[in-house]
Amino acid sequence: MNPRNRGFALILVIWSLVLLASLATGFSHAVRHETRVATDMSAIARAEAAATAALHTAVLALASSDREARWQADSKAHAIPWPTATITVRVQSESGRIDINRSPPELLVGLFSQLIPDSDPEALADALIDWRDKDDIPGPTGAEEEDYLKAGYTYGPSNGPFYSVNELSQVMGFDSKIMELIKPYLTVHSRQPRINAASADLVVLAAVPEIDQATAQAFIEQREKALADGGELDYTLLRNARRYLDTRRGNKLFALDTEVRLNDGLKRREHAVIQLNRRRGFTLLARETLPVSEAPEAVRP
Repeated sequence: MNPRNRGFALILVIWSLVLLASLATGFSHAVRHETRVATDMSAIARAEAAATAALHTAVLALASSDREARWQADSKAHAIPWPTATITVRVQSESGRIDINRSPPELLVGLFSQLIPDSDPEALADALIDWRDKDDIPGPTGAEEEDYLKAGYTYGPSNGPFYSVNELSQVMGFDSKIMELIKPYLTVHSRQPRINAASADLVVLAAVPEIDQATAQAFIEQREKALADGGELDYTLLRNARRYLDTRRGNKLFALDTEVRLNDGLKRREHAVIQLNRRRGFTLLARETLPVSEAPEAVRP
């Protein structure tokens, strides 16, 4: 064979080997990527299954006929046994929060005055109410569509009910900092203008007109003792604010905060709202996955 042809053939062989090596490397990377994706998807599915099992376990514990075994809406961390994960669930009352679709402005102003005293609580309350009401007439310090457009927004109020507390972030005046402060005390699920005094926390009770921090704290201490002893609640301390309170004991509306840590390291957090029905059934009103952070999480009040 001509030496020139032999050299050309050698070059073809070398380039062929380079091409095959490149294809093999690319295929190897693709296989590793697909394997990693499949592993991640499997871990996500296992974490979701564990969280679902935790939700059903919590429902059974909340509906238990055994008073000693029944879970209370006290934010205590309950550990749920699971072979491949560590699971904790915290339960709080949803009916002890302020419903942003039904609450009177006085409750909203009381909450905003406590948590964001440097703001204009009346303006925030009016803007919230203008968002949910059906008319286009702004409140004294509220905002309707014209005000939104003048402020540079590309939208106006929905003039309808909030479907989620997160939707409040679209209302004029409610930035991310304010939302972070007030969100734990609000709901759209109680569908009541009043708050449940048997389960409301200190901040919510102190938002009620005619109830200050000291009165709210004294009532909560008295309430905890009565609940522990199985006695009746005494609402004498709150008598001047009864028109803002629901004094029924039967709480059927709960918020569940679940954290799942798989043994292989994956972490999942979610928040759910349930309503207990008869015969230990329940209605799932909301369920959302929450951002995961390695920093210690504050307990939702």
